[in-house]
Amino acid sequence: MKDKLQAGIEHHRAGDLAEAANLYRSVLNAVPNDPDALHLLALVLAVEGQEQQAIAMIEKAIEQRPGAAAYHHNLAGIYRRSGSLGLATQHFHDAFSLKPDYGEAYQGYSEMVSFDRSDNAHRDFITRVLAQLETQGLTDSTRSYLHFSAGKYFNDIQAWDNAFEHYQKANAMAGRTFDADRHQSLLKDVLHYQHDLGAPDLTLAQGVAEDAGPQPIFVVGMPRSGTSLVEQILASHSKVLGAGELQDMAREGQRLLTEVKRLEGQLPGGLSRNEALRRYKAQAAQRYLQGLRSRPGLTSEDWIVDKHPLNFRFLGIVRALLPRAKIIHLRRHPLDICLSCYFQNFTQGQDYSFDLPTLGQFYQDYVRIMHHWRQYLGDDLCEIDYESLVTNSEQEIRRMLAFCQLRFEPGCLRFYETDRSVSTASFKQVRQPMYQTSQARWRSYAEQLRPLARQLGLEHELPVTVT
Repeated sequence: MKDKLQAGIEHHRAGDLAEAANLYRSVLNAVPNDPDALHLLALVLAVEGQEQQAIAMIEKAIEQRPGAAAYHHNLAGIYRRSGSLGLATQHFHDAFSLKPDYGEAYQGYSEMVSFDRSDNAHRDFITRVLAQLETQGLTDSTRSYLHFSAGKYFNDIQAWDNAFEHYQKANAMAGRTFDADRHQSLLKDVLHYQHDLGAPDLTLAQGVAEDAGPQPIFVVGMPRSGTSLVEQILASHSKVLGAGELQDMAREGQRLLTEVKRLEGQLPGGLSRNEALRRYKAQAAQRYLQGLRSRPGLTSEDWIVDKHPLNFRFLGIVRALLPRAKIIHLRRHPLDICLSCYFQNFTQGQDYSFDLPTLGQFYQDYVRIMHHWRQYLGDDLCEIDYESLVTNSEQEIRRMLAFCQLRFEPGCLRFYETDRSVSTASFKQVRQPMYQTSQARWRSYAEQLRPLARQLGLEHELPVTVT
């Protein structure tokens, strides 16, 4: 059984979830209450959207092995995505209580709580975190999690200098690096081959127009700009399914770039260049729509939200492949976006966010390419300012819905009541009524952000320093 379990883990790590699940089930057929197999199969089910089954399985695993901190931590993560925030908080606490150096569990707990210096439990938490940071032999990764946790505590109690110091250490110890040259090369290729990949194709457009299936709404922008909030609002409409952050368009966009470069050499099968391009684009559109329409939970919806923020890189390709798609771009104050990214420990991707100068350069690249798409897409692009969305909610929500050719539904104003899984960093925000406390958050860190503001040409917004 150990061999089967290990084989399942290897398939799991490789992303072959179906085979991993088969192997875990094989173990459970032989040993019905094997806690590791229950726990691991639950993780697969959670990814597939079967969260209630996953929760039941991990709870059963915990009955067999109550001291397994990882079980509690992963159960907390599933509860968090499903909106059971109180249970998530409790299991994160259980995890670091069982394993005092469990950095991820401390950070998970810190994200659930609004800290108050007068709360004994909160004071106990920061005491534990700071004590762990004094421990010898911790990995940099664990220290990074602990510093993110301490940063969150001190930010909540408005000890701004302490908070920023911990966030600086957290980011420095995360060990994440960003390949800026590769990113720049991608953006150059997108623009260079726009005529080939972004040019409207009448044959392709006719085929897509005749496709009666659900179509995508792309919600793009920088991370932490409000994309999760907008997805939650749209997903509260009876005709819209929220699919979360999908990798599909990035994969298709990069694949098309590779294919169009090959056309500079030998053409496939005696096709003309235009015929080859048409074939590649038609295949990409078909693959994307097939993947989109296989999302769990799809019933009778007409629209599916793909809210991967960084799809902003491929909007020309989106327009060419999917002429019926809607594109919504979220904007927010640059310093609020950058600060929020810097304070967020992104577990996957967003490697540019762990260093402020790199983050500033990435933001500038984003501004430049969005300026290009704005001119290229014209009225086919709906732009929403986060600050306006939270202060003039109904007006902006009605505008978004009208752009998507959807009639207004009052449930979109009560988006926080919509019961759906949310796996992004905004899991708390989308379960609360609209609030404005995140606006101008950067002002509390104006001095620490002065170099970034100078890089972005925003130093005029900072308070004048007296020397």
